[in-house]
Amino acid sequence: MNGSFDEHRRAVAPLSDQFKRAGHRLYLVGGVVRDELMGRQVETPDLDLTTDATPDQMKSLVDGIVEAVWLQGERFGTVGVRLEGRTIEITTHRAEAYTSDSRKPDVSYSTDLAADLVRRDFTVNAMAVDVVDGVLHDPHGGRSDLGAGLLRTPLDPEISFADDPLRMMRAARFVAGLGLTPVPGLVEAATRLADRMEIVSAERKCVELFRFLDLPDLGPGLALLVDAGLIGHVIPGVSDLDEPVLSAVLGRMSGAPPEPLLRLAVLGQVIGAVALRGMATGLRMSGRDTSDLMSVLYTIDEISDAGDSGWSDEAVRRLVVRAGDMFYPSLRLVEALGLDDGDLADVVSRLDSVGELNDLGPPLDGAAVMDLLGLEPGTQVGEALAWLTDLRLTEGRLDRDEAAGRLSAWWAGRT
Repeated sequence: MNGSFDEHRRAVAPLSDQFKRAGHRLYLVGGVVRDELMGRQVETPDLDLTTDATPDQMKSLVDGIVEAVWLQGERFGTVGVRLEGRTIEITTHRAEAYTSDSRKPDVSYSTDLAADLVRRDFTVNAMAVDVVDGVLHDPHGGRSDLGAGLLRTPLDPEISFADDPLRMMRAARFVAGLGLTPVPGLVEAATRLADRMEIVSAERKCVELFRFLDLPDLGPGLALLVDAGLIGHVIPGVSDLDEPVLSAVLGRMSGAPPEPLLRLAVLGQVIGAVALRGMATGLRMSGRDTSDLMSVLYTIDEISDAGDSGWSDEAVRRLVVRAGDMFYPSLRLVEALGLDDGDLADVVSRLDSVGELNDLGPPLDGAAVMDLLGLEPGTQVGEALAWLTDLRLTEGRLDRDEAAGRLSAWWAGRT
C-alpha cells in the first residue's frame, strides 16, 4: 500500500506556498488520503485540506490566488475555494462534539494537527499529508487498518459516536463501500447509542443516506444498520415493518440499480405512497427529489398494474409524458426487479428506434398557433396547444403542415 500524493500536492501548491510564507501549514486530509493509499481511482477526488490558520486568516491568504470563495461553512471553520477549476475545502484544525440534546455540534479551533485527527470519524480518515514535504501523519494507525481491512474509531467508539452520531451511518457506508470489517466493540457501541441518531438533523441524515444508497452493494452496510438497531433511524419508513417484511424489502432495495431514488421507490411499494412522501418530508428531501421519487413509484405501480394486458403506442407515449425524466430510470427498475411489464420494453424499443418518444409536446408553438388562427395571447392559445399535444400523443408524429391543417379544421368545427 504505497500511495503517491504528488499530483494532489501540485494541485494545491499555490495555496501551500502562500500559507507557508505566512507561517501556516496545509495538510491533505480525509478521503483523498485514504483513497490514494488504497489505490482507488476517483475521477475527480475531493481535495480537503486542514490548517492551523483561522477562517479569517484563510480568507486573507487565499485572496488574489483563487477564482472564487465560498463562506457558507465559515462558522464551522471551513472556507471553500475554487483553484484552477477545482473546488477545495480548507478547514481550521478543530474539535467538535454534540451536547446531549443539540442538533448542532459545538466547534472549537485548534493549532494542533493531532487534536484535529483524533476527532475524525475513523482511523482510515484520520490521516493527513503535509502538502509542503509530503510527510504522512498517521497517529492512529489508519494505514495499518486499511491494509488489514478494519474499521476502527480513533477514540473509544462510544466517545466517537456520541460526539457525532452520524458516524454510525458512515460506518455502514464504509463497510459496504470500502469492504472494511468493524473491529470488535464497534457495532455494540452503535447499538447502545442508536437512539442518539435522533439529535442529528434530517438534512445531514439525508445526505449520508443518499451516499449510502448510491453504493453498488448495500448488503453488508444494511446488515450493520439492522444489527445495531439503526435502520429505523436511518430510513424512517421501515420503522413499523415486521422482520420478514423488512428483510425482504431491504433485499429488493439491494437488488435495485444503485440510485438512491430508485431504491427508495422500492420501499414505497411496501409502505405506500402516503408513507413514502411522509418519509421524504421527514428527511427534508428537496422538492425535486421528492417529486422524482414519487414519479418513479407511480410509474412502476402503473406498469405493474397493467400486467400482461399489452401496451398501445398511445398508452406508452402518455406514460412517458406522465413519468417525465424518470421514465427510463423507472424502466430500469422494473427490469432489475423482474416485474411483469407486459410488452412495454418491446414497444418502447420500437418507438425509440424511430425517434417517436422524442419531443412529445405540440408540433406547433404558440406563435405559430396565433398566426395560423389569428388569435391574440390568451386562454384560447392554451386550448389549441393542449389539443395539439393530445393529437401528438394519440396519433404520433405529424409534420407541421399536417398538424396545421388538422388544427385549422378542429378550430373551425369548434367555433
